[in-house]
Amino acid sequence: MKIEQLYIAAIALLLTACSGQDIINDSQETVSRMPVLFSAGNTDVALTRATASYMPKDSRFVCSMFFHAGANDTNDSEFGAPISDVNMTTAWLKINNATGNAVYWNSAYADASATDIYGFDENAKCFYWQNRLNHIFLALADNNKLSTEDGTGTLKLFPDVSTQYKNQYMKAYDLTKGTKTSMAEQPDPILAVETISPAGATPEANRVKLFFKHQFSQIQVNLKNSQDESVTIDSTLIESVELLGVAETGYVAYCIQPDGTVPATTSAPINIDDPKYDATEKDNPYGSCFSLFKRVAVPGYLKSFEGIAFGTLQGIRITWKESNDENAVKHVATYKGVKNMTLESGKKYIYNMELRRSLIAQVKAEVVAWEMDQTDYSADGTIQN
Repeated sequence: MKIEQLYIAAIALLLTACSGQDIINDSQETVSRMPVLFSAGNTDVALTRATASYMPKDSRFVCSMFFHAGANDTNDSEFGAPISDVNMTTAWLKINNATGNAVYWNSAYADASATDIYGFDENAKCFYWQNRLNHIFLALADNNKLSTEDGTGTLKLFPDVSTQYKNQYMKAYDLTKGTKTSMAEQPDPILAVETISPAGATPEANRVKLFFKHQFSQIQVNLKNSQDESVTIDSTLIESVELLGVAETGYVAYCIQPDGTVPATTSAPINIDDPKYDATEKDNPYGSCFSLFKRVAVPGYLKSFEGIAFGTLQGIRITWKESNDENAVKHVATYKGVKNMTLESGKKYIYNMELRRSLIAQVKAEVVAWEMDQTDYSADGTIQN
């Protein structure tokens, strides 16, 4: 009888051990069958739904997921470089409602023939949690083309694009004016990076919240007549406002470092010895020149200008004339109080200036966080950078 009891006890222990193993395996299998859900916008729990701001419906973005692929990896392990599609993958998403919910879609953003219970395009690539370790999500969009770009344009990441700058996988953006007529036509890359491990038991519990940030800078210049009345003109006599020395090419990373960090947004320095600057070197020793776009004037000012820029700002050059007469005196003055100033990602630089004969008197300079345009992001809460 005693032997029989011991046998039953042994069987019970064995069943318990097997049951525990099943739970562990089921946990791993469950997470690998669990799709990654996304919300894009300001969905911080500290904000109420009434004040939260979300990426608008039909906005598009591309996202890369990086994960630990090694059998013995831990959260302290390095992430492999994206040389092959082993420890990273890329997918395209769009916003399908008013509260920032993102759904996987085909890279051409064509109509889906069928969608699943999550609203995903059934023919689209979809992310699934790979394990319970940290995953890194790097998402990119163009804030000026939120609902028009696709996987053949700016919404393209590794492995479909492999351009590099200084041995880092980075996308190049043309910051020259060219034929553009407004700031809305300039590239305005916004990037979101989130590191998270799927600790929850359901896809919703592991939802990834993406907070997009501007990668370049915005410059705004507001001009008024001088307080000493040495200049009294109307807005039509102000011809241009130019940024001197700013970058002509900006670079935004679409990769991560082995430690999981993302390389900083950067730009190619201006080579003032480049022959293309020979003709303008006398008037502009800083090489590049970017003419800002006219915008609606700020109340109290004659005229306002704006533009997206990056790199190093060396000066602000303003051209205006005293009258509409054919032989009117023209003034070209350069404000050099910004010389060698490095422009920061996600910042808006505001220069309020007054015009005086042959010089500029700066009234006020202000550097603020570049908020997402209220026309693109509804409600009070805006995504801060």
